[in-house]
Amino acid sequence: MPTIARASWWRFLPSQILEKFAIHSFDARHGTDTSTFADLDGLAIASENKRHGERYQPSPVHSLRQVLRRLGIRHADFSFVDFGSGKGRTLLIAGELPFKRVIGVEFSAELHGRAEQNIARYRRRTASEVTAVHADATRFDLPPGDLVLYFFNPFAHAVLQQVLANINAALRAQPRKVILVYLYLPDEAWLAPLHGFRLRDYWRKYHILEYSPISACSLT
Repeated sequence: MPTIARASWWRFLPSQILEKFAIHSFDARHGTDTSTFADLDGLAIASENKRHGERYQPSPVHSLRQVLRRLGIRHADFSFVDFGSGKGRTLLIAGELPFKRVIGVEFSAELHGRAEQNIARYRRRTASEVTAVHADATRFDLPPGDLVLYFFNPFAHAVLQQVLANINAALRAQPRKVILVYLYLPDEAWLAPLHGFRLRDYWRKYHILEYSPISACSLT
């Protein structure tokens, strides 16, 4: 078998074919606009962290649905937060599940506005509430209660460290159940500053970590 064929065999797995179909058909099926990539250079962003942001690209559809369903949680007990939510595709997919709240945090006013439009158009929602917040991720306060935190490599290391410090502070103030999902983590060392988290699963480029208040207390 040629080397190229051996290296790309996984692209022809049924799951990959299904993923491609789901990605290409998503907006056409739902009347939304989530698929087009957006470079931050062409957007008016007031935050000083613009230089640390990554371009918007939508999360995969099929694999994200699978990840959120395999978390093994009662979704109604958790709020879901997407850091760097862009046009909101992840919010729409998370909102298909009965989360207590689904919240997207986006510092581009243009992308935030598009997310609000997409949320209004999407009809497959079972979450109690799906909202988009126009804010810099470093200045966003986590909602109370149990959480699922989602990152699709939204910003550079410098910003992530500030966000992780905020997460640590929030969990010191209110220990609770937290699951962190990171798709395409550039370096596992980036998450080292988190206190009390352990790697629960690694699946198809998703790192899934879980916060344990007991482990966190043993580190203090």
